[in-house]
Amino acid sequence: MKICSPRSTFHAPRLMSYVLRTTSYAIFLTLFLFPACSTAPSTPRLAAHTLKVDDRLLQLAQEAEFDTIVQVFAWREIEPTQDQFHWESADQIVAGAEFYGLDLIVRLDQHPAWANAVDLSLNAPPDKLADYEDFVGRVAERYRGRIKAYIIWNEPNLAIEWGGQPPDPAAFVELMRAGYDAVKAADPNALVVSAGLAPTNSRDASALDEREYLRAMYQAGAASYFDVLGAHPYSFGLAPAAPQSDGDHPAFSRLAELRAIMAENGDDDKPVWITEMGWTIDPPPEQADTKVSLDQQAAYLAEALKIIREDWPWVELVTVWNLSIPGTDDPFGGYSLLDETGAPRPALAAWREAAGSRAERGIAPAQPHTQNKVDVLGRDVIIHLGDTDLQPPWWPLFGGRKPSLSWTGAFYLVDPGSSDWRLTLELMQQNEIGATVAINGVPLSPDLPQQDFTRRWLSVQREVPVELLRAGYNEVTLTTVRLLPDAQQDEFVWDDFQVKYITLTRDQ
Repeated sequence: MKICSPRSTFHAPRLMSYVLRTTSYAIFLTLFLFPACSTAPSTPRLAAHTLKVDDRLLQLAQEAEFDTIVQVFAWREIEPTQDQFHWESADQIVAGAEFYGLDLIVRLDQHPAWANAVDLSLNAPPDKLADYEDFVGRVAERYRGRIKAYIIWNEPNLAIEWGGQPPDPAAFVELMRAGYDAVKAADPNALVVSAGLAPTNSRDASALDEREYLRAMYQAGAASYFDVLGAHPYSFGLAPAAPQSDGDHPAFSRLAELRAIMAENGDDDKPVWITEMGWTIDPPPEQADTKVSLDQQAAYLAEALKIIREDWPWVELVTVWNLSIPGTDDPFGGYSLLDETGAPRPALAAWREAAGSRAERGIAPAQPHTQNKVDVLGRDVIIHLGDTDLQPPWWPLFGGRKPSLSWTGAFYLVDPGSSDWRLTLELMQQNEIGATVAINGVPLSPDLPQQDFTRRWLSVQREVPVELLRAGYNEVTLTTVRLLPDAQQDEFVWDDFQVKYITLTRDQ
């Protein structure tokens, strides 16, 4: 599943027109305003930022002793057409995180084409704040009590994250207000995190120094619209202990300067969450000076965590960017804790050793619970298979593909038990013989029933032998079939049908 479109791949190194003002201010703040703690090290929560998350990556995150996942819920993928929501991927991520006992923090950005005409290669605020507020509110309402926190937008001090326009702190604060109000109305216990700002020394139309941007946010009233300050303390090749920025690279210690700005504004009772942090072993050519070795990547992550724990007790969450399997020409792949084959890089072992176990950090394991009903596909989520574009009540073809011949949905079982289960789904206008529903690759008998052409929803049930199920990750797959030869046309070869509200139940 595709959840995350490209983020800004280049902060300070990408924005080559720096206006550098290097002073000893960062050293002063680090050594004097925020001295090393004399008490025991703090124990911030530890998160992995996933991209195209799946069950394997969630399981790996748990095994690597992370306790939290940060994931983008892209607006353009959930609501590609206004008021038409596609929840199936987000639902699966939420269920998977819960199964593995991982807290979930969700970033909400990446505009759909209908909300702003700016090219989708950029991240643009909506033309109407009410549209974003509606989207955020719907997400927070759907996952009330299941998502720990929401990050409002991403790196708005970069033009490439602000629709190609010059950064505008006051306008961003208005966007934050819309997001904050929507979250608190739908899920008052969820936390709202300000967008992590990109470290940069630039002060031009392409980017604004994050310290100046944060001060301008406070001047515009931002303090009322976030519970936690998000931060992206990249240092672009510099070791975390580097005392100050050099000509091209903001230092890791600059995070202490952001904390000082919070204090200047009487806002230092709030925590800071690092929502992205990392070093790359394979930067794009224009960022060659940010490259580190595999050993440096491992050492820097461990060193950064040590600094945070010993010197910065106000940092309550640390997120490694990223836990993903790099693809071809992947601009984020060099940051990953995994290589192109999915095997761990040395950084993963170093991080796990530095982090310690969740038990050592005082994090209780997830408590098992009895399941007698599992939702695979929501009542309000429709999957349309086939190759025909039709008007409502038909939904767009699944995944935007034509033809779209199959759909697979994930679900999790704590313990299948010893008795059989029952699968129920709502089906509309299945006409050909041979369309199937399968559990973990095994078709259930009989095939899906034929219907008339009245566009009615039919409730279908099939018995699921318990031996087809397993503890943990399971799949339901629906597959369509070809039309009979005399019904085929040049563009219409496959039978069209829709399904919604797939559940598995068993007698208590």
